[in-house]
Amino acid sequence: MSRARGDSAWRAADLHQRGLPKEVRKQRGVWFTPPALARPTAARALAPLDDGRPLRICDPAVGGGSFLLAARDALSRSTASLAGVDVDPDALRIARQALPVAQLVEGDGLTALQDESFDAVVTNPPWETLQDGPDAAARVALGSRRATIFMTPPRAVLEAPTYAEARARATELTGKSISAQSYALRHNVLEADGLRVDPRVFEVHPELAFGAMAGRTLLTGKRSWNGASERRDLLASEGLVLPSDLGTGGAVPVDDVLDAAAAAWSARRIARGEAGRVPEAPELDEHRRPVAIWY
Repeated sequence: MSRARGDSAWRAADLHQRGLPKEVRKQRGVWFTPPALARPTAARALAPLDDGRPLRICDPAVGGGSFLLAARDALSRSTASLAGVDVDPDALRIARQALPVAQLVEGDGLTALQDESFDAVVTNPPWETLQDGPDAAARVALGSRRATIFMTPPRAVLEAPTYAEARARATELTGKSISAQSYALRHNVLEADGLRVDPRVFEVHPELAFGAMAGRTLLTGKRSWNGASERRDLLASEGLVLPSDLGTGGAVPVDDVLDAAAAAWSARRIARGEAGRVPEAPELDEHRRPVAIWY
């Protein structure tokens, strides 16, 4: 019965989101999570907590309630007190019909329940509204070189076992698919994400660095002769001279060598307190560190 109720709530929420104007969906980040994705995600997240004690579970972007329904159904030993927040009153009405005993309030998920504590948070946040994030800001700063920035997909997409499933998840969560190149980098992205807690780790981007060295956006790609030569000259002007013979490192592609040198230049500026960043006024992550790309 509960699974049928979850499917019914999803269908109602899906009809609601499809009826919203495209600009409203984009502004609010309205992409309600289907049960086929919410159920395995909730089951994986809550399995370590399902030990028989009562739990408090929250979804700060509850939408039609699919994650809270999945969370409730995922528990076999524990009982759960459910809470959720959403800015969309129509979506909340759908969630309340499916979860009549849950604490569901209209408001900003970042502030509405800030004085309460929970054992688990299961959610699909409104990714599309983060237009001032570092990836988007870097694309603006790079101008004609913006294609060198790969927008980071949601974690659920990167953790998909196959490219076909990753494309399906990306479309469900963001309205856009994921490129094969982005999916091929998933292990590197997830590994880097796990290092963010280390205060010595900063995200950098070589094209932002080269643009800062030149005082302008470079017009030629670094895989071309002119582009590689220009970047090598810029590095030399900053005291980073790349010799003609790199020994065994000479087998590495030229653009990778240039990128590594640009990262070293950025690291030196970070250590000296001279580095720039995009966006200039970044948000803070869960470790209270700026979410930014440095150069």
